[in-house]
Order: sequence, then structure tokens, then C-alpha cells
Amino acid sequence: MQERELRPTQIPLKDLASAYLQAGETLYLAIHDDITARVRLAHPDAEHLEVSVDADGHVRLHGIWSALGSAIDNHRLLYDAQNDPKQSWRDGPLDIDELLSDLERVLSGAFLYRWGLLEPHPVHEHRDRRWLTLPPADRAAAVAAIVRRHVPDAESLVCRFEADHRGVAVGFEQITLAGGETVDIPCPRCSPESDDNLWPHDISHELARLLAHLYALPHLRSRHLSPCMAVASAHEGQLWQLVFPYREHPSAVTVHR
Repeated sequence: MQERELRPTQIPLKDLASAYLQAGETLYLAIHDDITARVRLAHPDAEHLEVSVDADGHVRLHGIWSALGSAIDNHRLLYDAQNDPKQSWRDGPLDIDELLSDLERVLSGAFLYRWGLLEPHPVHEHRDRRWLTLPPADRAAAVAAIVRRHVPDAESLVCRFEADHRGVAVGFEQITLAGGETVDIPCPRCSPESDDNLWPHDISHELARLLAHLYALPHLRSRHLSPCMAVASAHEGQLWQLVFPYREHPSAVTVHR
């Protein structure tokens, strides 16, 4: 019997495998978002979880940290498992057993590494532990803030996405400024030696991770990204536009003394 008679779909197996992996990555990212929401319900300033994983895949929570700056010395410990012998957190708003169960699930693969959410511990003496980053509450606003640090008049960002078994690759096309003027973003593949880059290379990685999250999670994609048809591009593929949130006018800010 021919292969076409055995298969219920004519989609190539390579494409099916890629779609399966993409669905898994989206699921793990969504679980991580749910973990983040529950942790911040108990600790609103939480930015990182300090965890370790034993040989059997069991996760241990060592601490919940805030981030007052990029350096580890500026982080503040919100919860220390070592100094809680009575395990008082079990009676609080955060169900730690459920948290550990979900962490074991998302830490079982390499998905969070690819999303830029899981790293080795920043302190060398704790390299047996892992440093789990919680995403910003509003990724679109976080992207806008990063871009506007380098292009203050930016109103929107046009980019493209390519999803495959390696994850979601992000390419930048142009920025729209207040008044409608546009600024092209040099492609690092087409012109790697360009001096016209709008921001450093590490900023591109930071933006790409956040934008990949927006694209991968369907509810965020439909809320923040719009197909963009009017922009000419030298690259193939659908372009998407992220319109930045409005800035709050200084006169509207209430000053509390």
C-alpha cells in the first residue's frame, strides 16, 4: 500500500514535526506565564526564581528574588526556603507544591533556554542551581521602552518572524516615528559591518526574545501584532507591526508628596 494511502494528511512530515515542536514550545511558555502570575500574586516584585534540579528531575526552590538592577548585587531576596523551617508559604497565596510540579514540567526540556528565560546561576558558587527569569507583565510595553531608549520618537516597530523546529527567529525591518516618518533597521545578515545600527547587538537579542514571546502566544499575537502589508521589504515572509502604547503626558501625572 502506498504511503499516501496510509497518511491522513498530505502535509510533509518535516512540517508536521516542526508544528509539533512549536506547539510544545508555546505550551511551555504559557505554563511559565501562569507560574509567573501565581508567583507575583504572592510576591509582586518577583523577577527571578532560584531553583535546582536533581538527577530524577525533581525541582527544589531555593529563593524568589526581585531585581533592582542588572547586577546580582542589586537583587533582593523576597523568599528564602532555607529560613522557613515551618514552611509557612504552604498556607499563603502561593501553592508551592503546584508550583514545583509545574516547574518540573517546564524544566524537563530545553524550551525555556531557547526562550531566554533560563540560565545558569549568576553566582559561581551556586552553579549547580538555575536562574529562572519571569517575563515582564506587559511585553509590548517592555519592547516600547527598550526601543524608545534608543529612538525616543518611535511609535511602532515592523518586524518579521520565522518559526521552525529551532524556535522563533525575529528580523527587524523599520521603525515608524511620530509624524509618520520611517527609519529602516539595517539587517545584520545583509550588512553585518554596518555602523548604522540603532542599538547594540545585545539589545537586538533582548528585543528578539520578547517579540518571539508575543508571536508565539496566540492571545498576545492577536492583541499586539498586526499584519503589515504596506512596507516594502528585501526579505520574504509576512511582516508584522507592533504599535507602541501611548506615552503618558507629563501633565497627566499626579505627583504625590
